[in-house]
This record gives sequence, structure tokens and C-alpha cells, in this order.
Amino acid sequence: MGYHNRIESRRIASLVTIRSRNAELWLVNNQRLEEVTLGYVAKYSKRYNVKLYAFAMEGNHLHSVAHYPDANRADFSRDLHSSVARNVQRYTPEFPGGRLWARRYSGEILPAPEDIEEYFFYTVLQPIEDGLVASLKDYPFYNCFHDAIYGIKRQFKVVNWTTFNAARRYDPYASIRDHIEYVELEYARLPGYEEMSKKEYVKLMLRKLHAREQELVAKRLREGKGFLGRDALLKMPRGALPVSSKKSSRYSHRPRVLSVCPIRRQQYLSWYFTVCGDYKQASRSYRSGNLTVAFPAGTYRPYLKTGPPEGSEGVPFI
Repeated sequence: MGYHNRIESRRIASLVTIRSRNAELWLVNNQRLEEVTLGYVAKYSKRYNVKLYAFAMEGNHLHSVAHYPDANRADFSRDLHSSVARNVQRYTPEFPGGRLWARRYSGEILPAPEDIEEYFFYTVLQPIEDGLVASLKDYPFYNCFHDAIYGIKRQFKVVNWTTFNAARRYDPYASIRDHIEYVELEYARLPGYEEMSKKEYVKLMLRKLHAREQELVAKRLREGKGFLGRDALLKMPRGALPVSSKKSSRYSHRPRVLSVCPIRRQQYLSWYFTVCGDYKQASRSYRSGNLTVAFPAGTYRPYLKTGPPEGSEGVPFI
């Protein structure tokens, strides 16, 4: 059984999640890694023209809420996630090596502005949702909420390893400082609020955040759960296993569409599975030798092994 279809779209936003192997906490208490990761988020957001609403780096996983006008979520995710994996090895001496991520990313559809807002808050409130702190002001690591609502642009330095390694082939004394790029991390305002003044927008978002914080805290307390706290977080060893973590296998059920409206969810699920059905038919035909078959918009052709499929001798490969 293959991975679920990840359909590219120019108009539909996504929640993208990727988790470390065994849910190990390699993304904690490492300021240099945090800065470098945010730098690459900025770099690839710019490169791929991504409209980024939220980004979270949460111990053993990454979340992003974004819109991809050029239908290139796969390219953005590939480059960002591989960069994070390389930088964990580069800036985390305790990392034993091997792969960082448990599996490929999971991308859920956010069809409407209300859904984007819902998962914007879901992303920024992860520290409370997961029982780390009772308020975002106590969270000691990066959180994008204030950058996003105030329109703060942060500048980061990233090394262009491609040009540096190329230069070092001919000059062993090449300086890495000559291959540093300056990039700016910027978040888009949530859709539906574009006409609001900045002051009104900030006031509204702060009020919504406060209400959601109180609701999450009350829910955990009703369930008899507490919070780890700032001091304990700052003592968390890198690579530790969390007390509890959301885990899933390759075959676990995952919602393909996330929406606050059940009717809209069903409509987009219908669209999603229609595209999946068309893709399976096209893929079957393609693998049997019909290399000119049309695939549904937003999908990629499957990988073909070298050599022609059975019964398609003489068919040129592309």
C-alpha cells in the first residue's frame, strides 16, 4: 500500500506535519538549530512563493499552515525537511545519525478561510495543547503568533552550502562567510481580515488567543492533566522520548480534509477521492506502458523502474 495522495493546489491551503522517528525530541533546547531552521523557512518560502500563515517547531515535529499559489507544496516541503534533517546532524552533537523523520510529511486540506484560521490557532497553541505550558508567554522557544499578527519581519543568515562546497573544491581556504545569504521571514495575514487596520487585527487576534488559551487550560484541568512548565522544558535533554506523543503508522487513518464545517468537509472529501480514483486509473495505465496518459491536475506521475514494463517493448521512456 502506498502513501496517500498529496494533491497540489493553487487555491487551497494546507496543514503540513512531519514527525521525527520514534517521536524523539531533537528539536528542543538548541537555539542555533532553531535560528537556522527559521532561516530556511524564510529562504524556501521566498523561493517557492509560499504564503505562510504559521510555522511551529515542536520538539519532535514541524507544523506549517500555508497556501502554495504555484502548486509546489512538494518542492517546498522536500527542501525544508531535508535542510532540517541535515542541520540536526550539523548542530546536534548528540544525534546518532541515520534518518531524522519517521516518514514523509502529511498534508491536510484547509478549504476555507475559517479552516485556515482554526489551524493557525491549532499550530500556535501546540505548547498548551501538548501540556508544555499553561500560557504562551511561558513558552521559552520560538512561537510565530506575535510575528504573524504584528507583521514582524525577522532577518536570518543562512549558508549557501552549494556555492560554498563548489568554491572549496578549488580553494581549500574558501571562507564560509562569503557564502552567507540574508533572508527575511514574513507571515501573511489570515484571509478574511485583509481590510482591517493593523490595530484592530492585533486586538481581535489577541482576544481570540486568550479565549482559546483559557479553553485549552480548562479542558486539561478537567481531564486531570497538568503542564510541564518552563523550567522543566529548559532542562529537557535533546533526543529524549516524550512522556506521551501522538504516534501513527504509515497505515493509520488520517483526515484528508480539515474543516470547521462538516458540509464543506464532505464536499472536499468527495473531490479528493474523485481525484484519487482518477489518479489510480491513470497510474495503472501509465505503469502498463501508456506513457502519454493524462494525470489529474495536481498529481505527479509515479516512479518507473528502469526498463520497459511488461508488454511495452520499444516504448521510449521519459
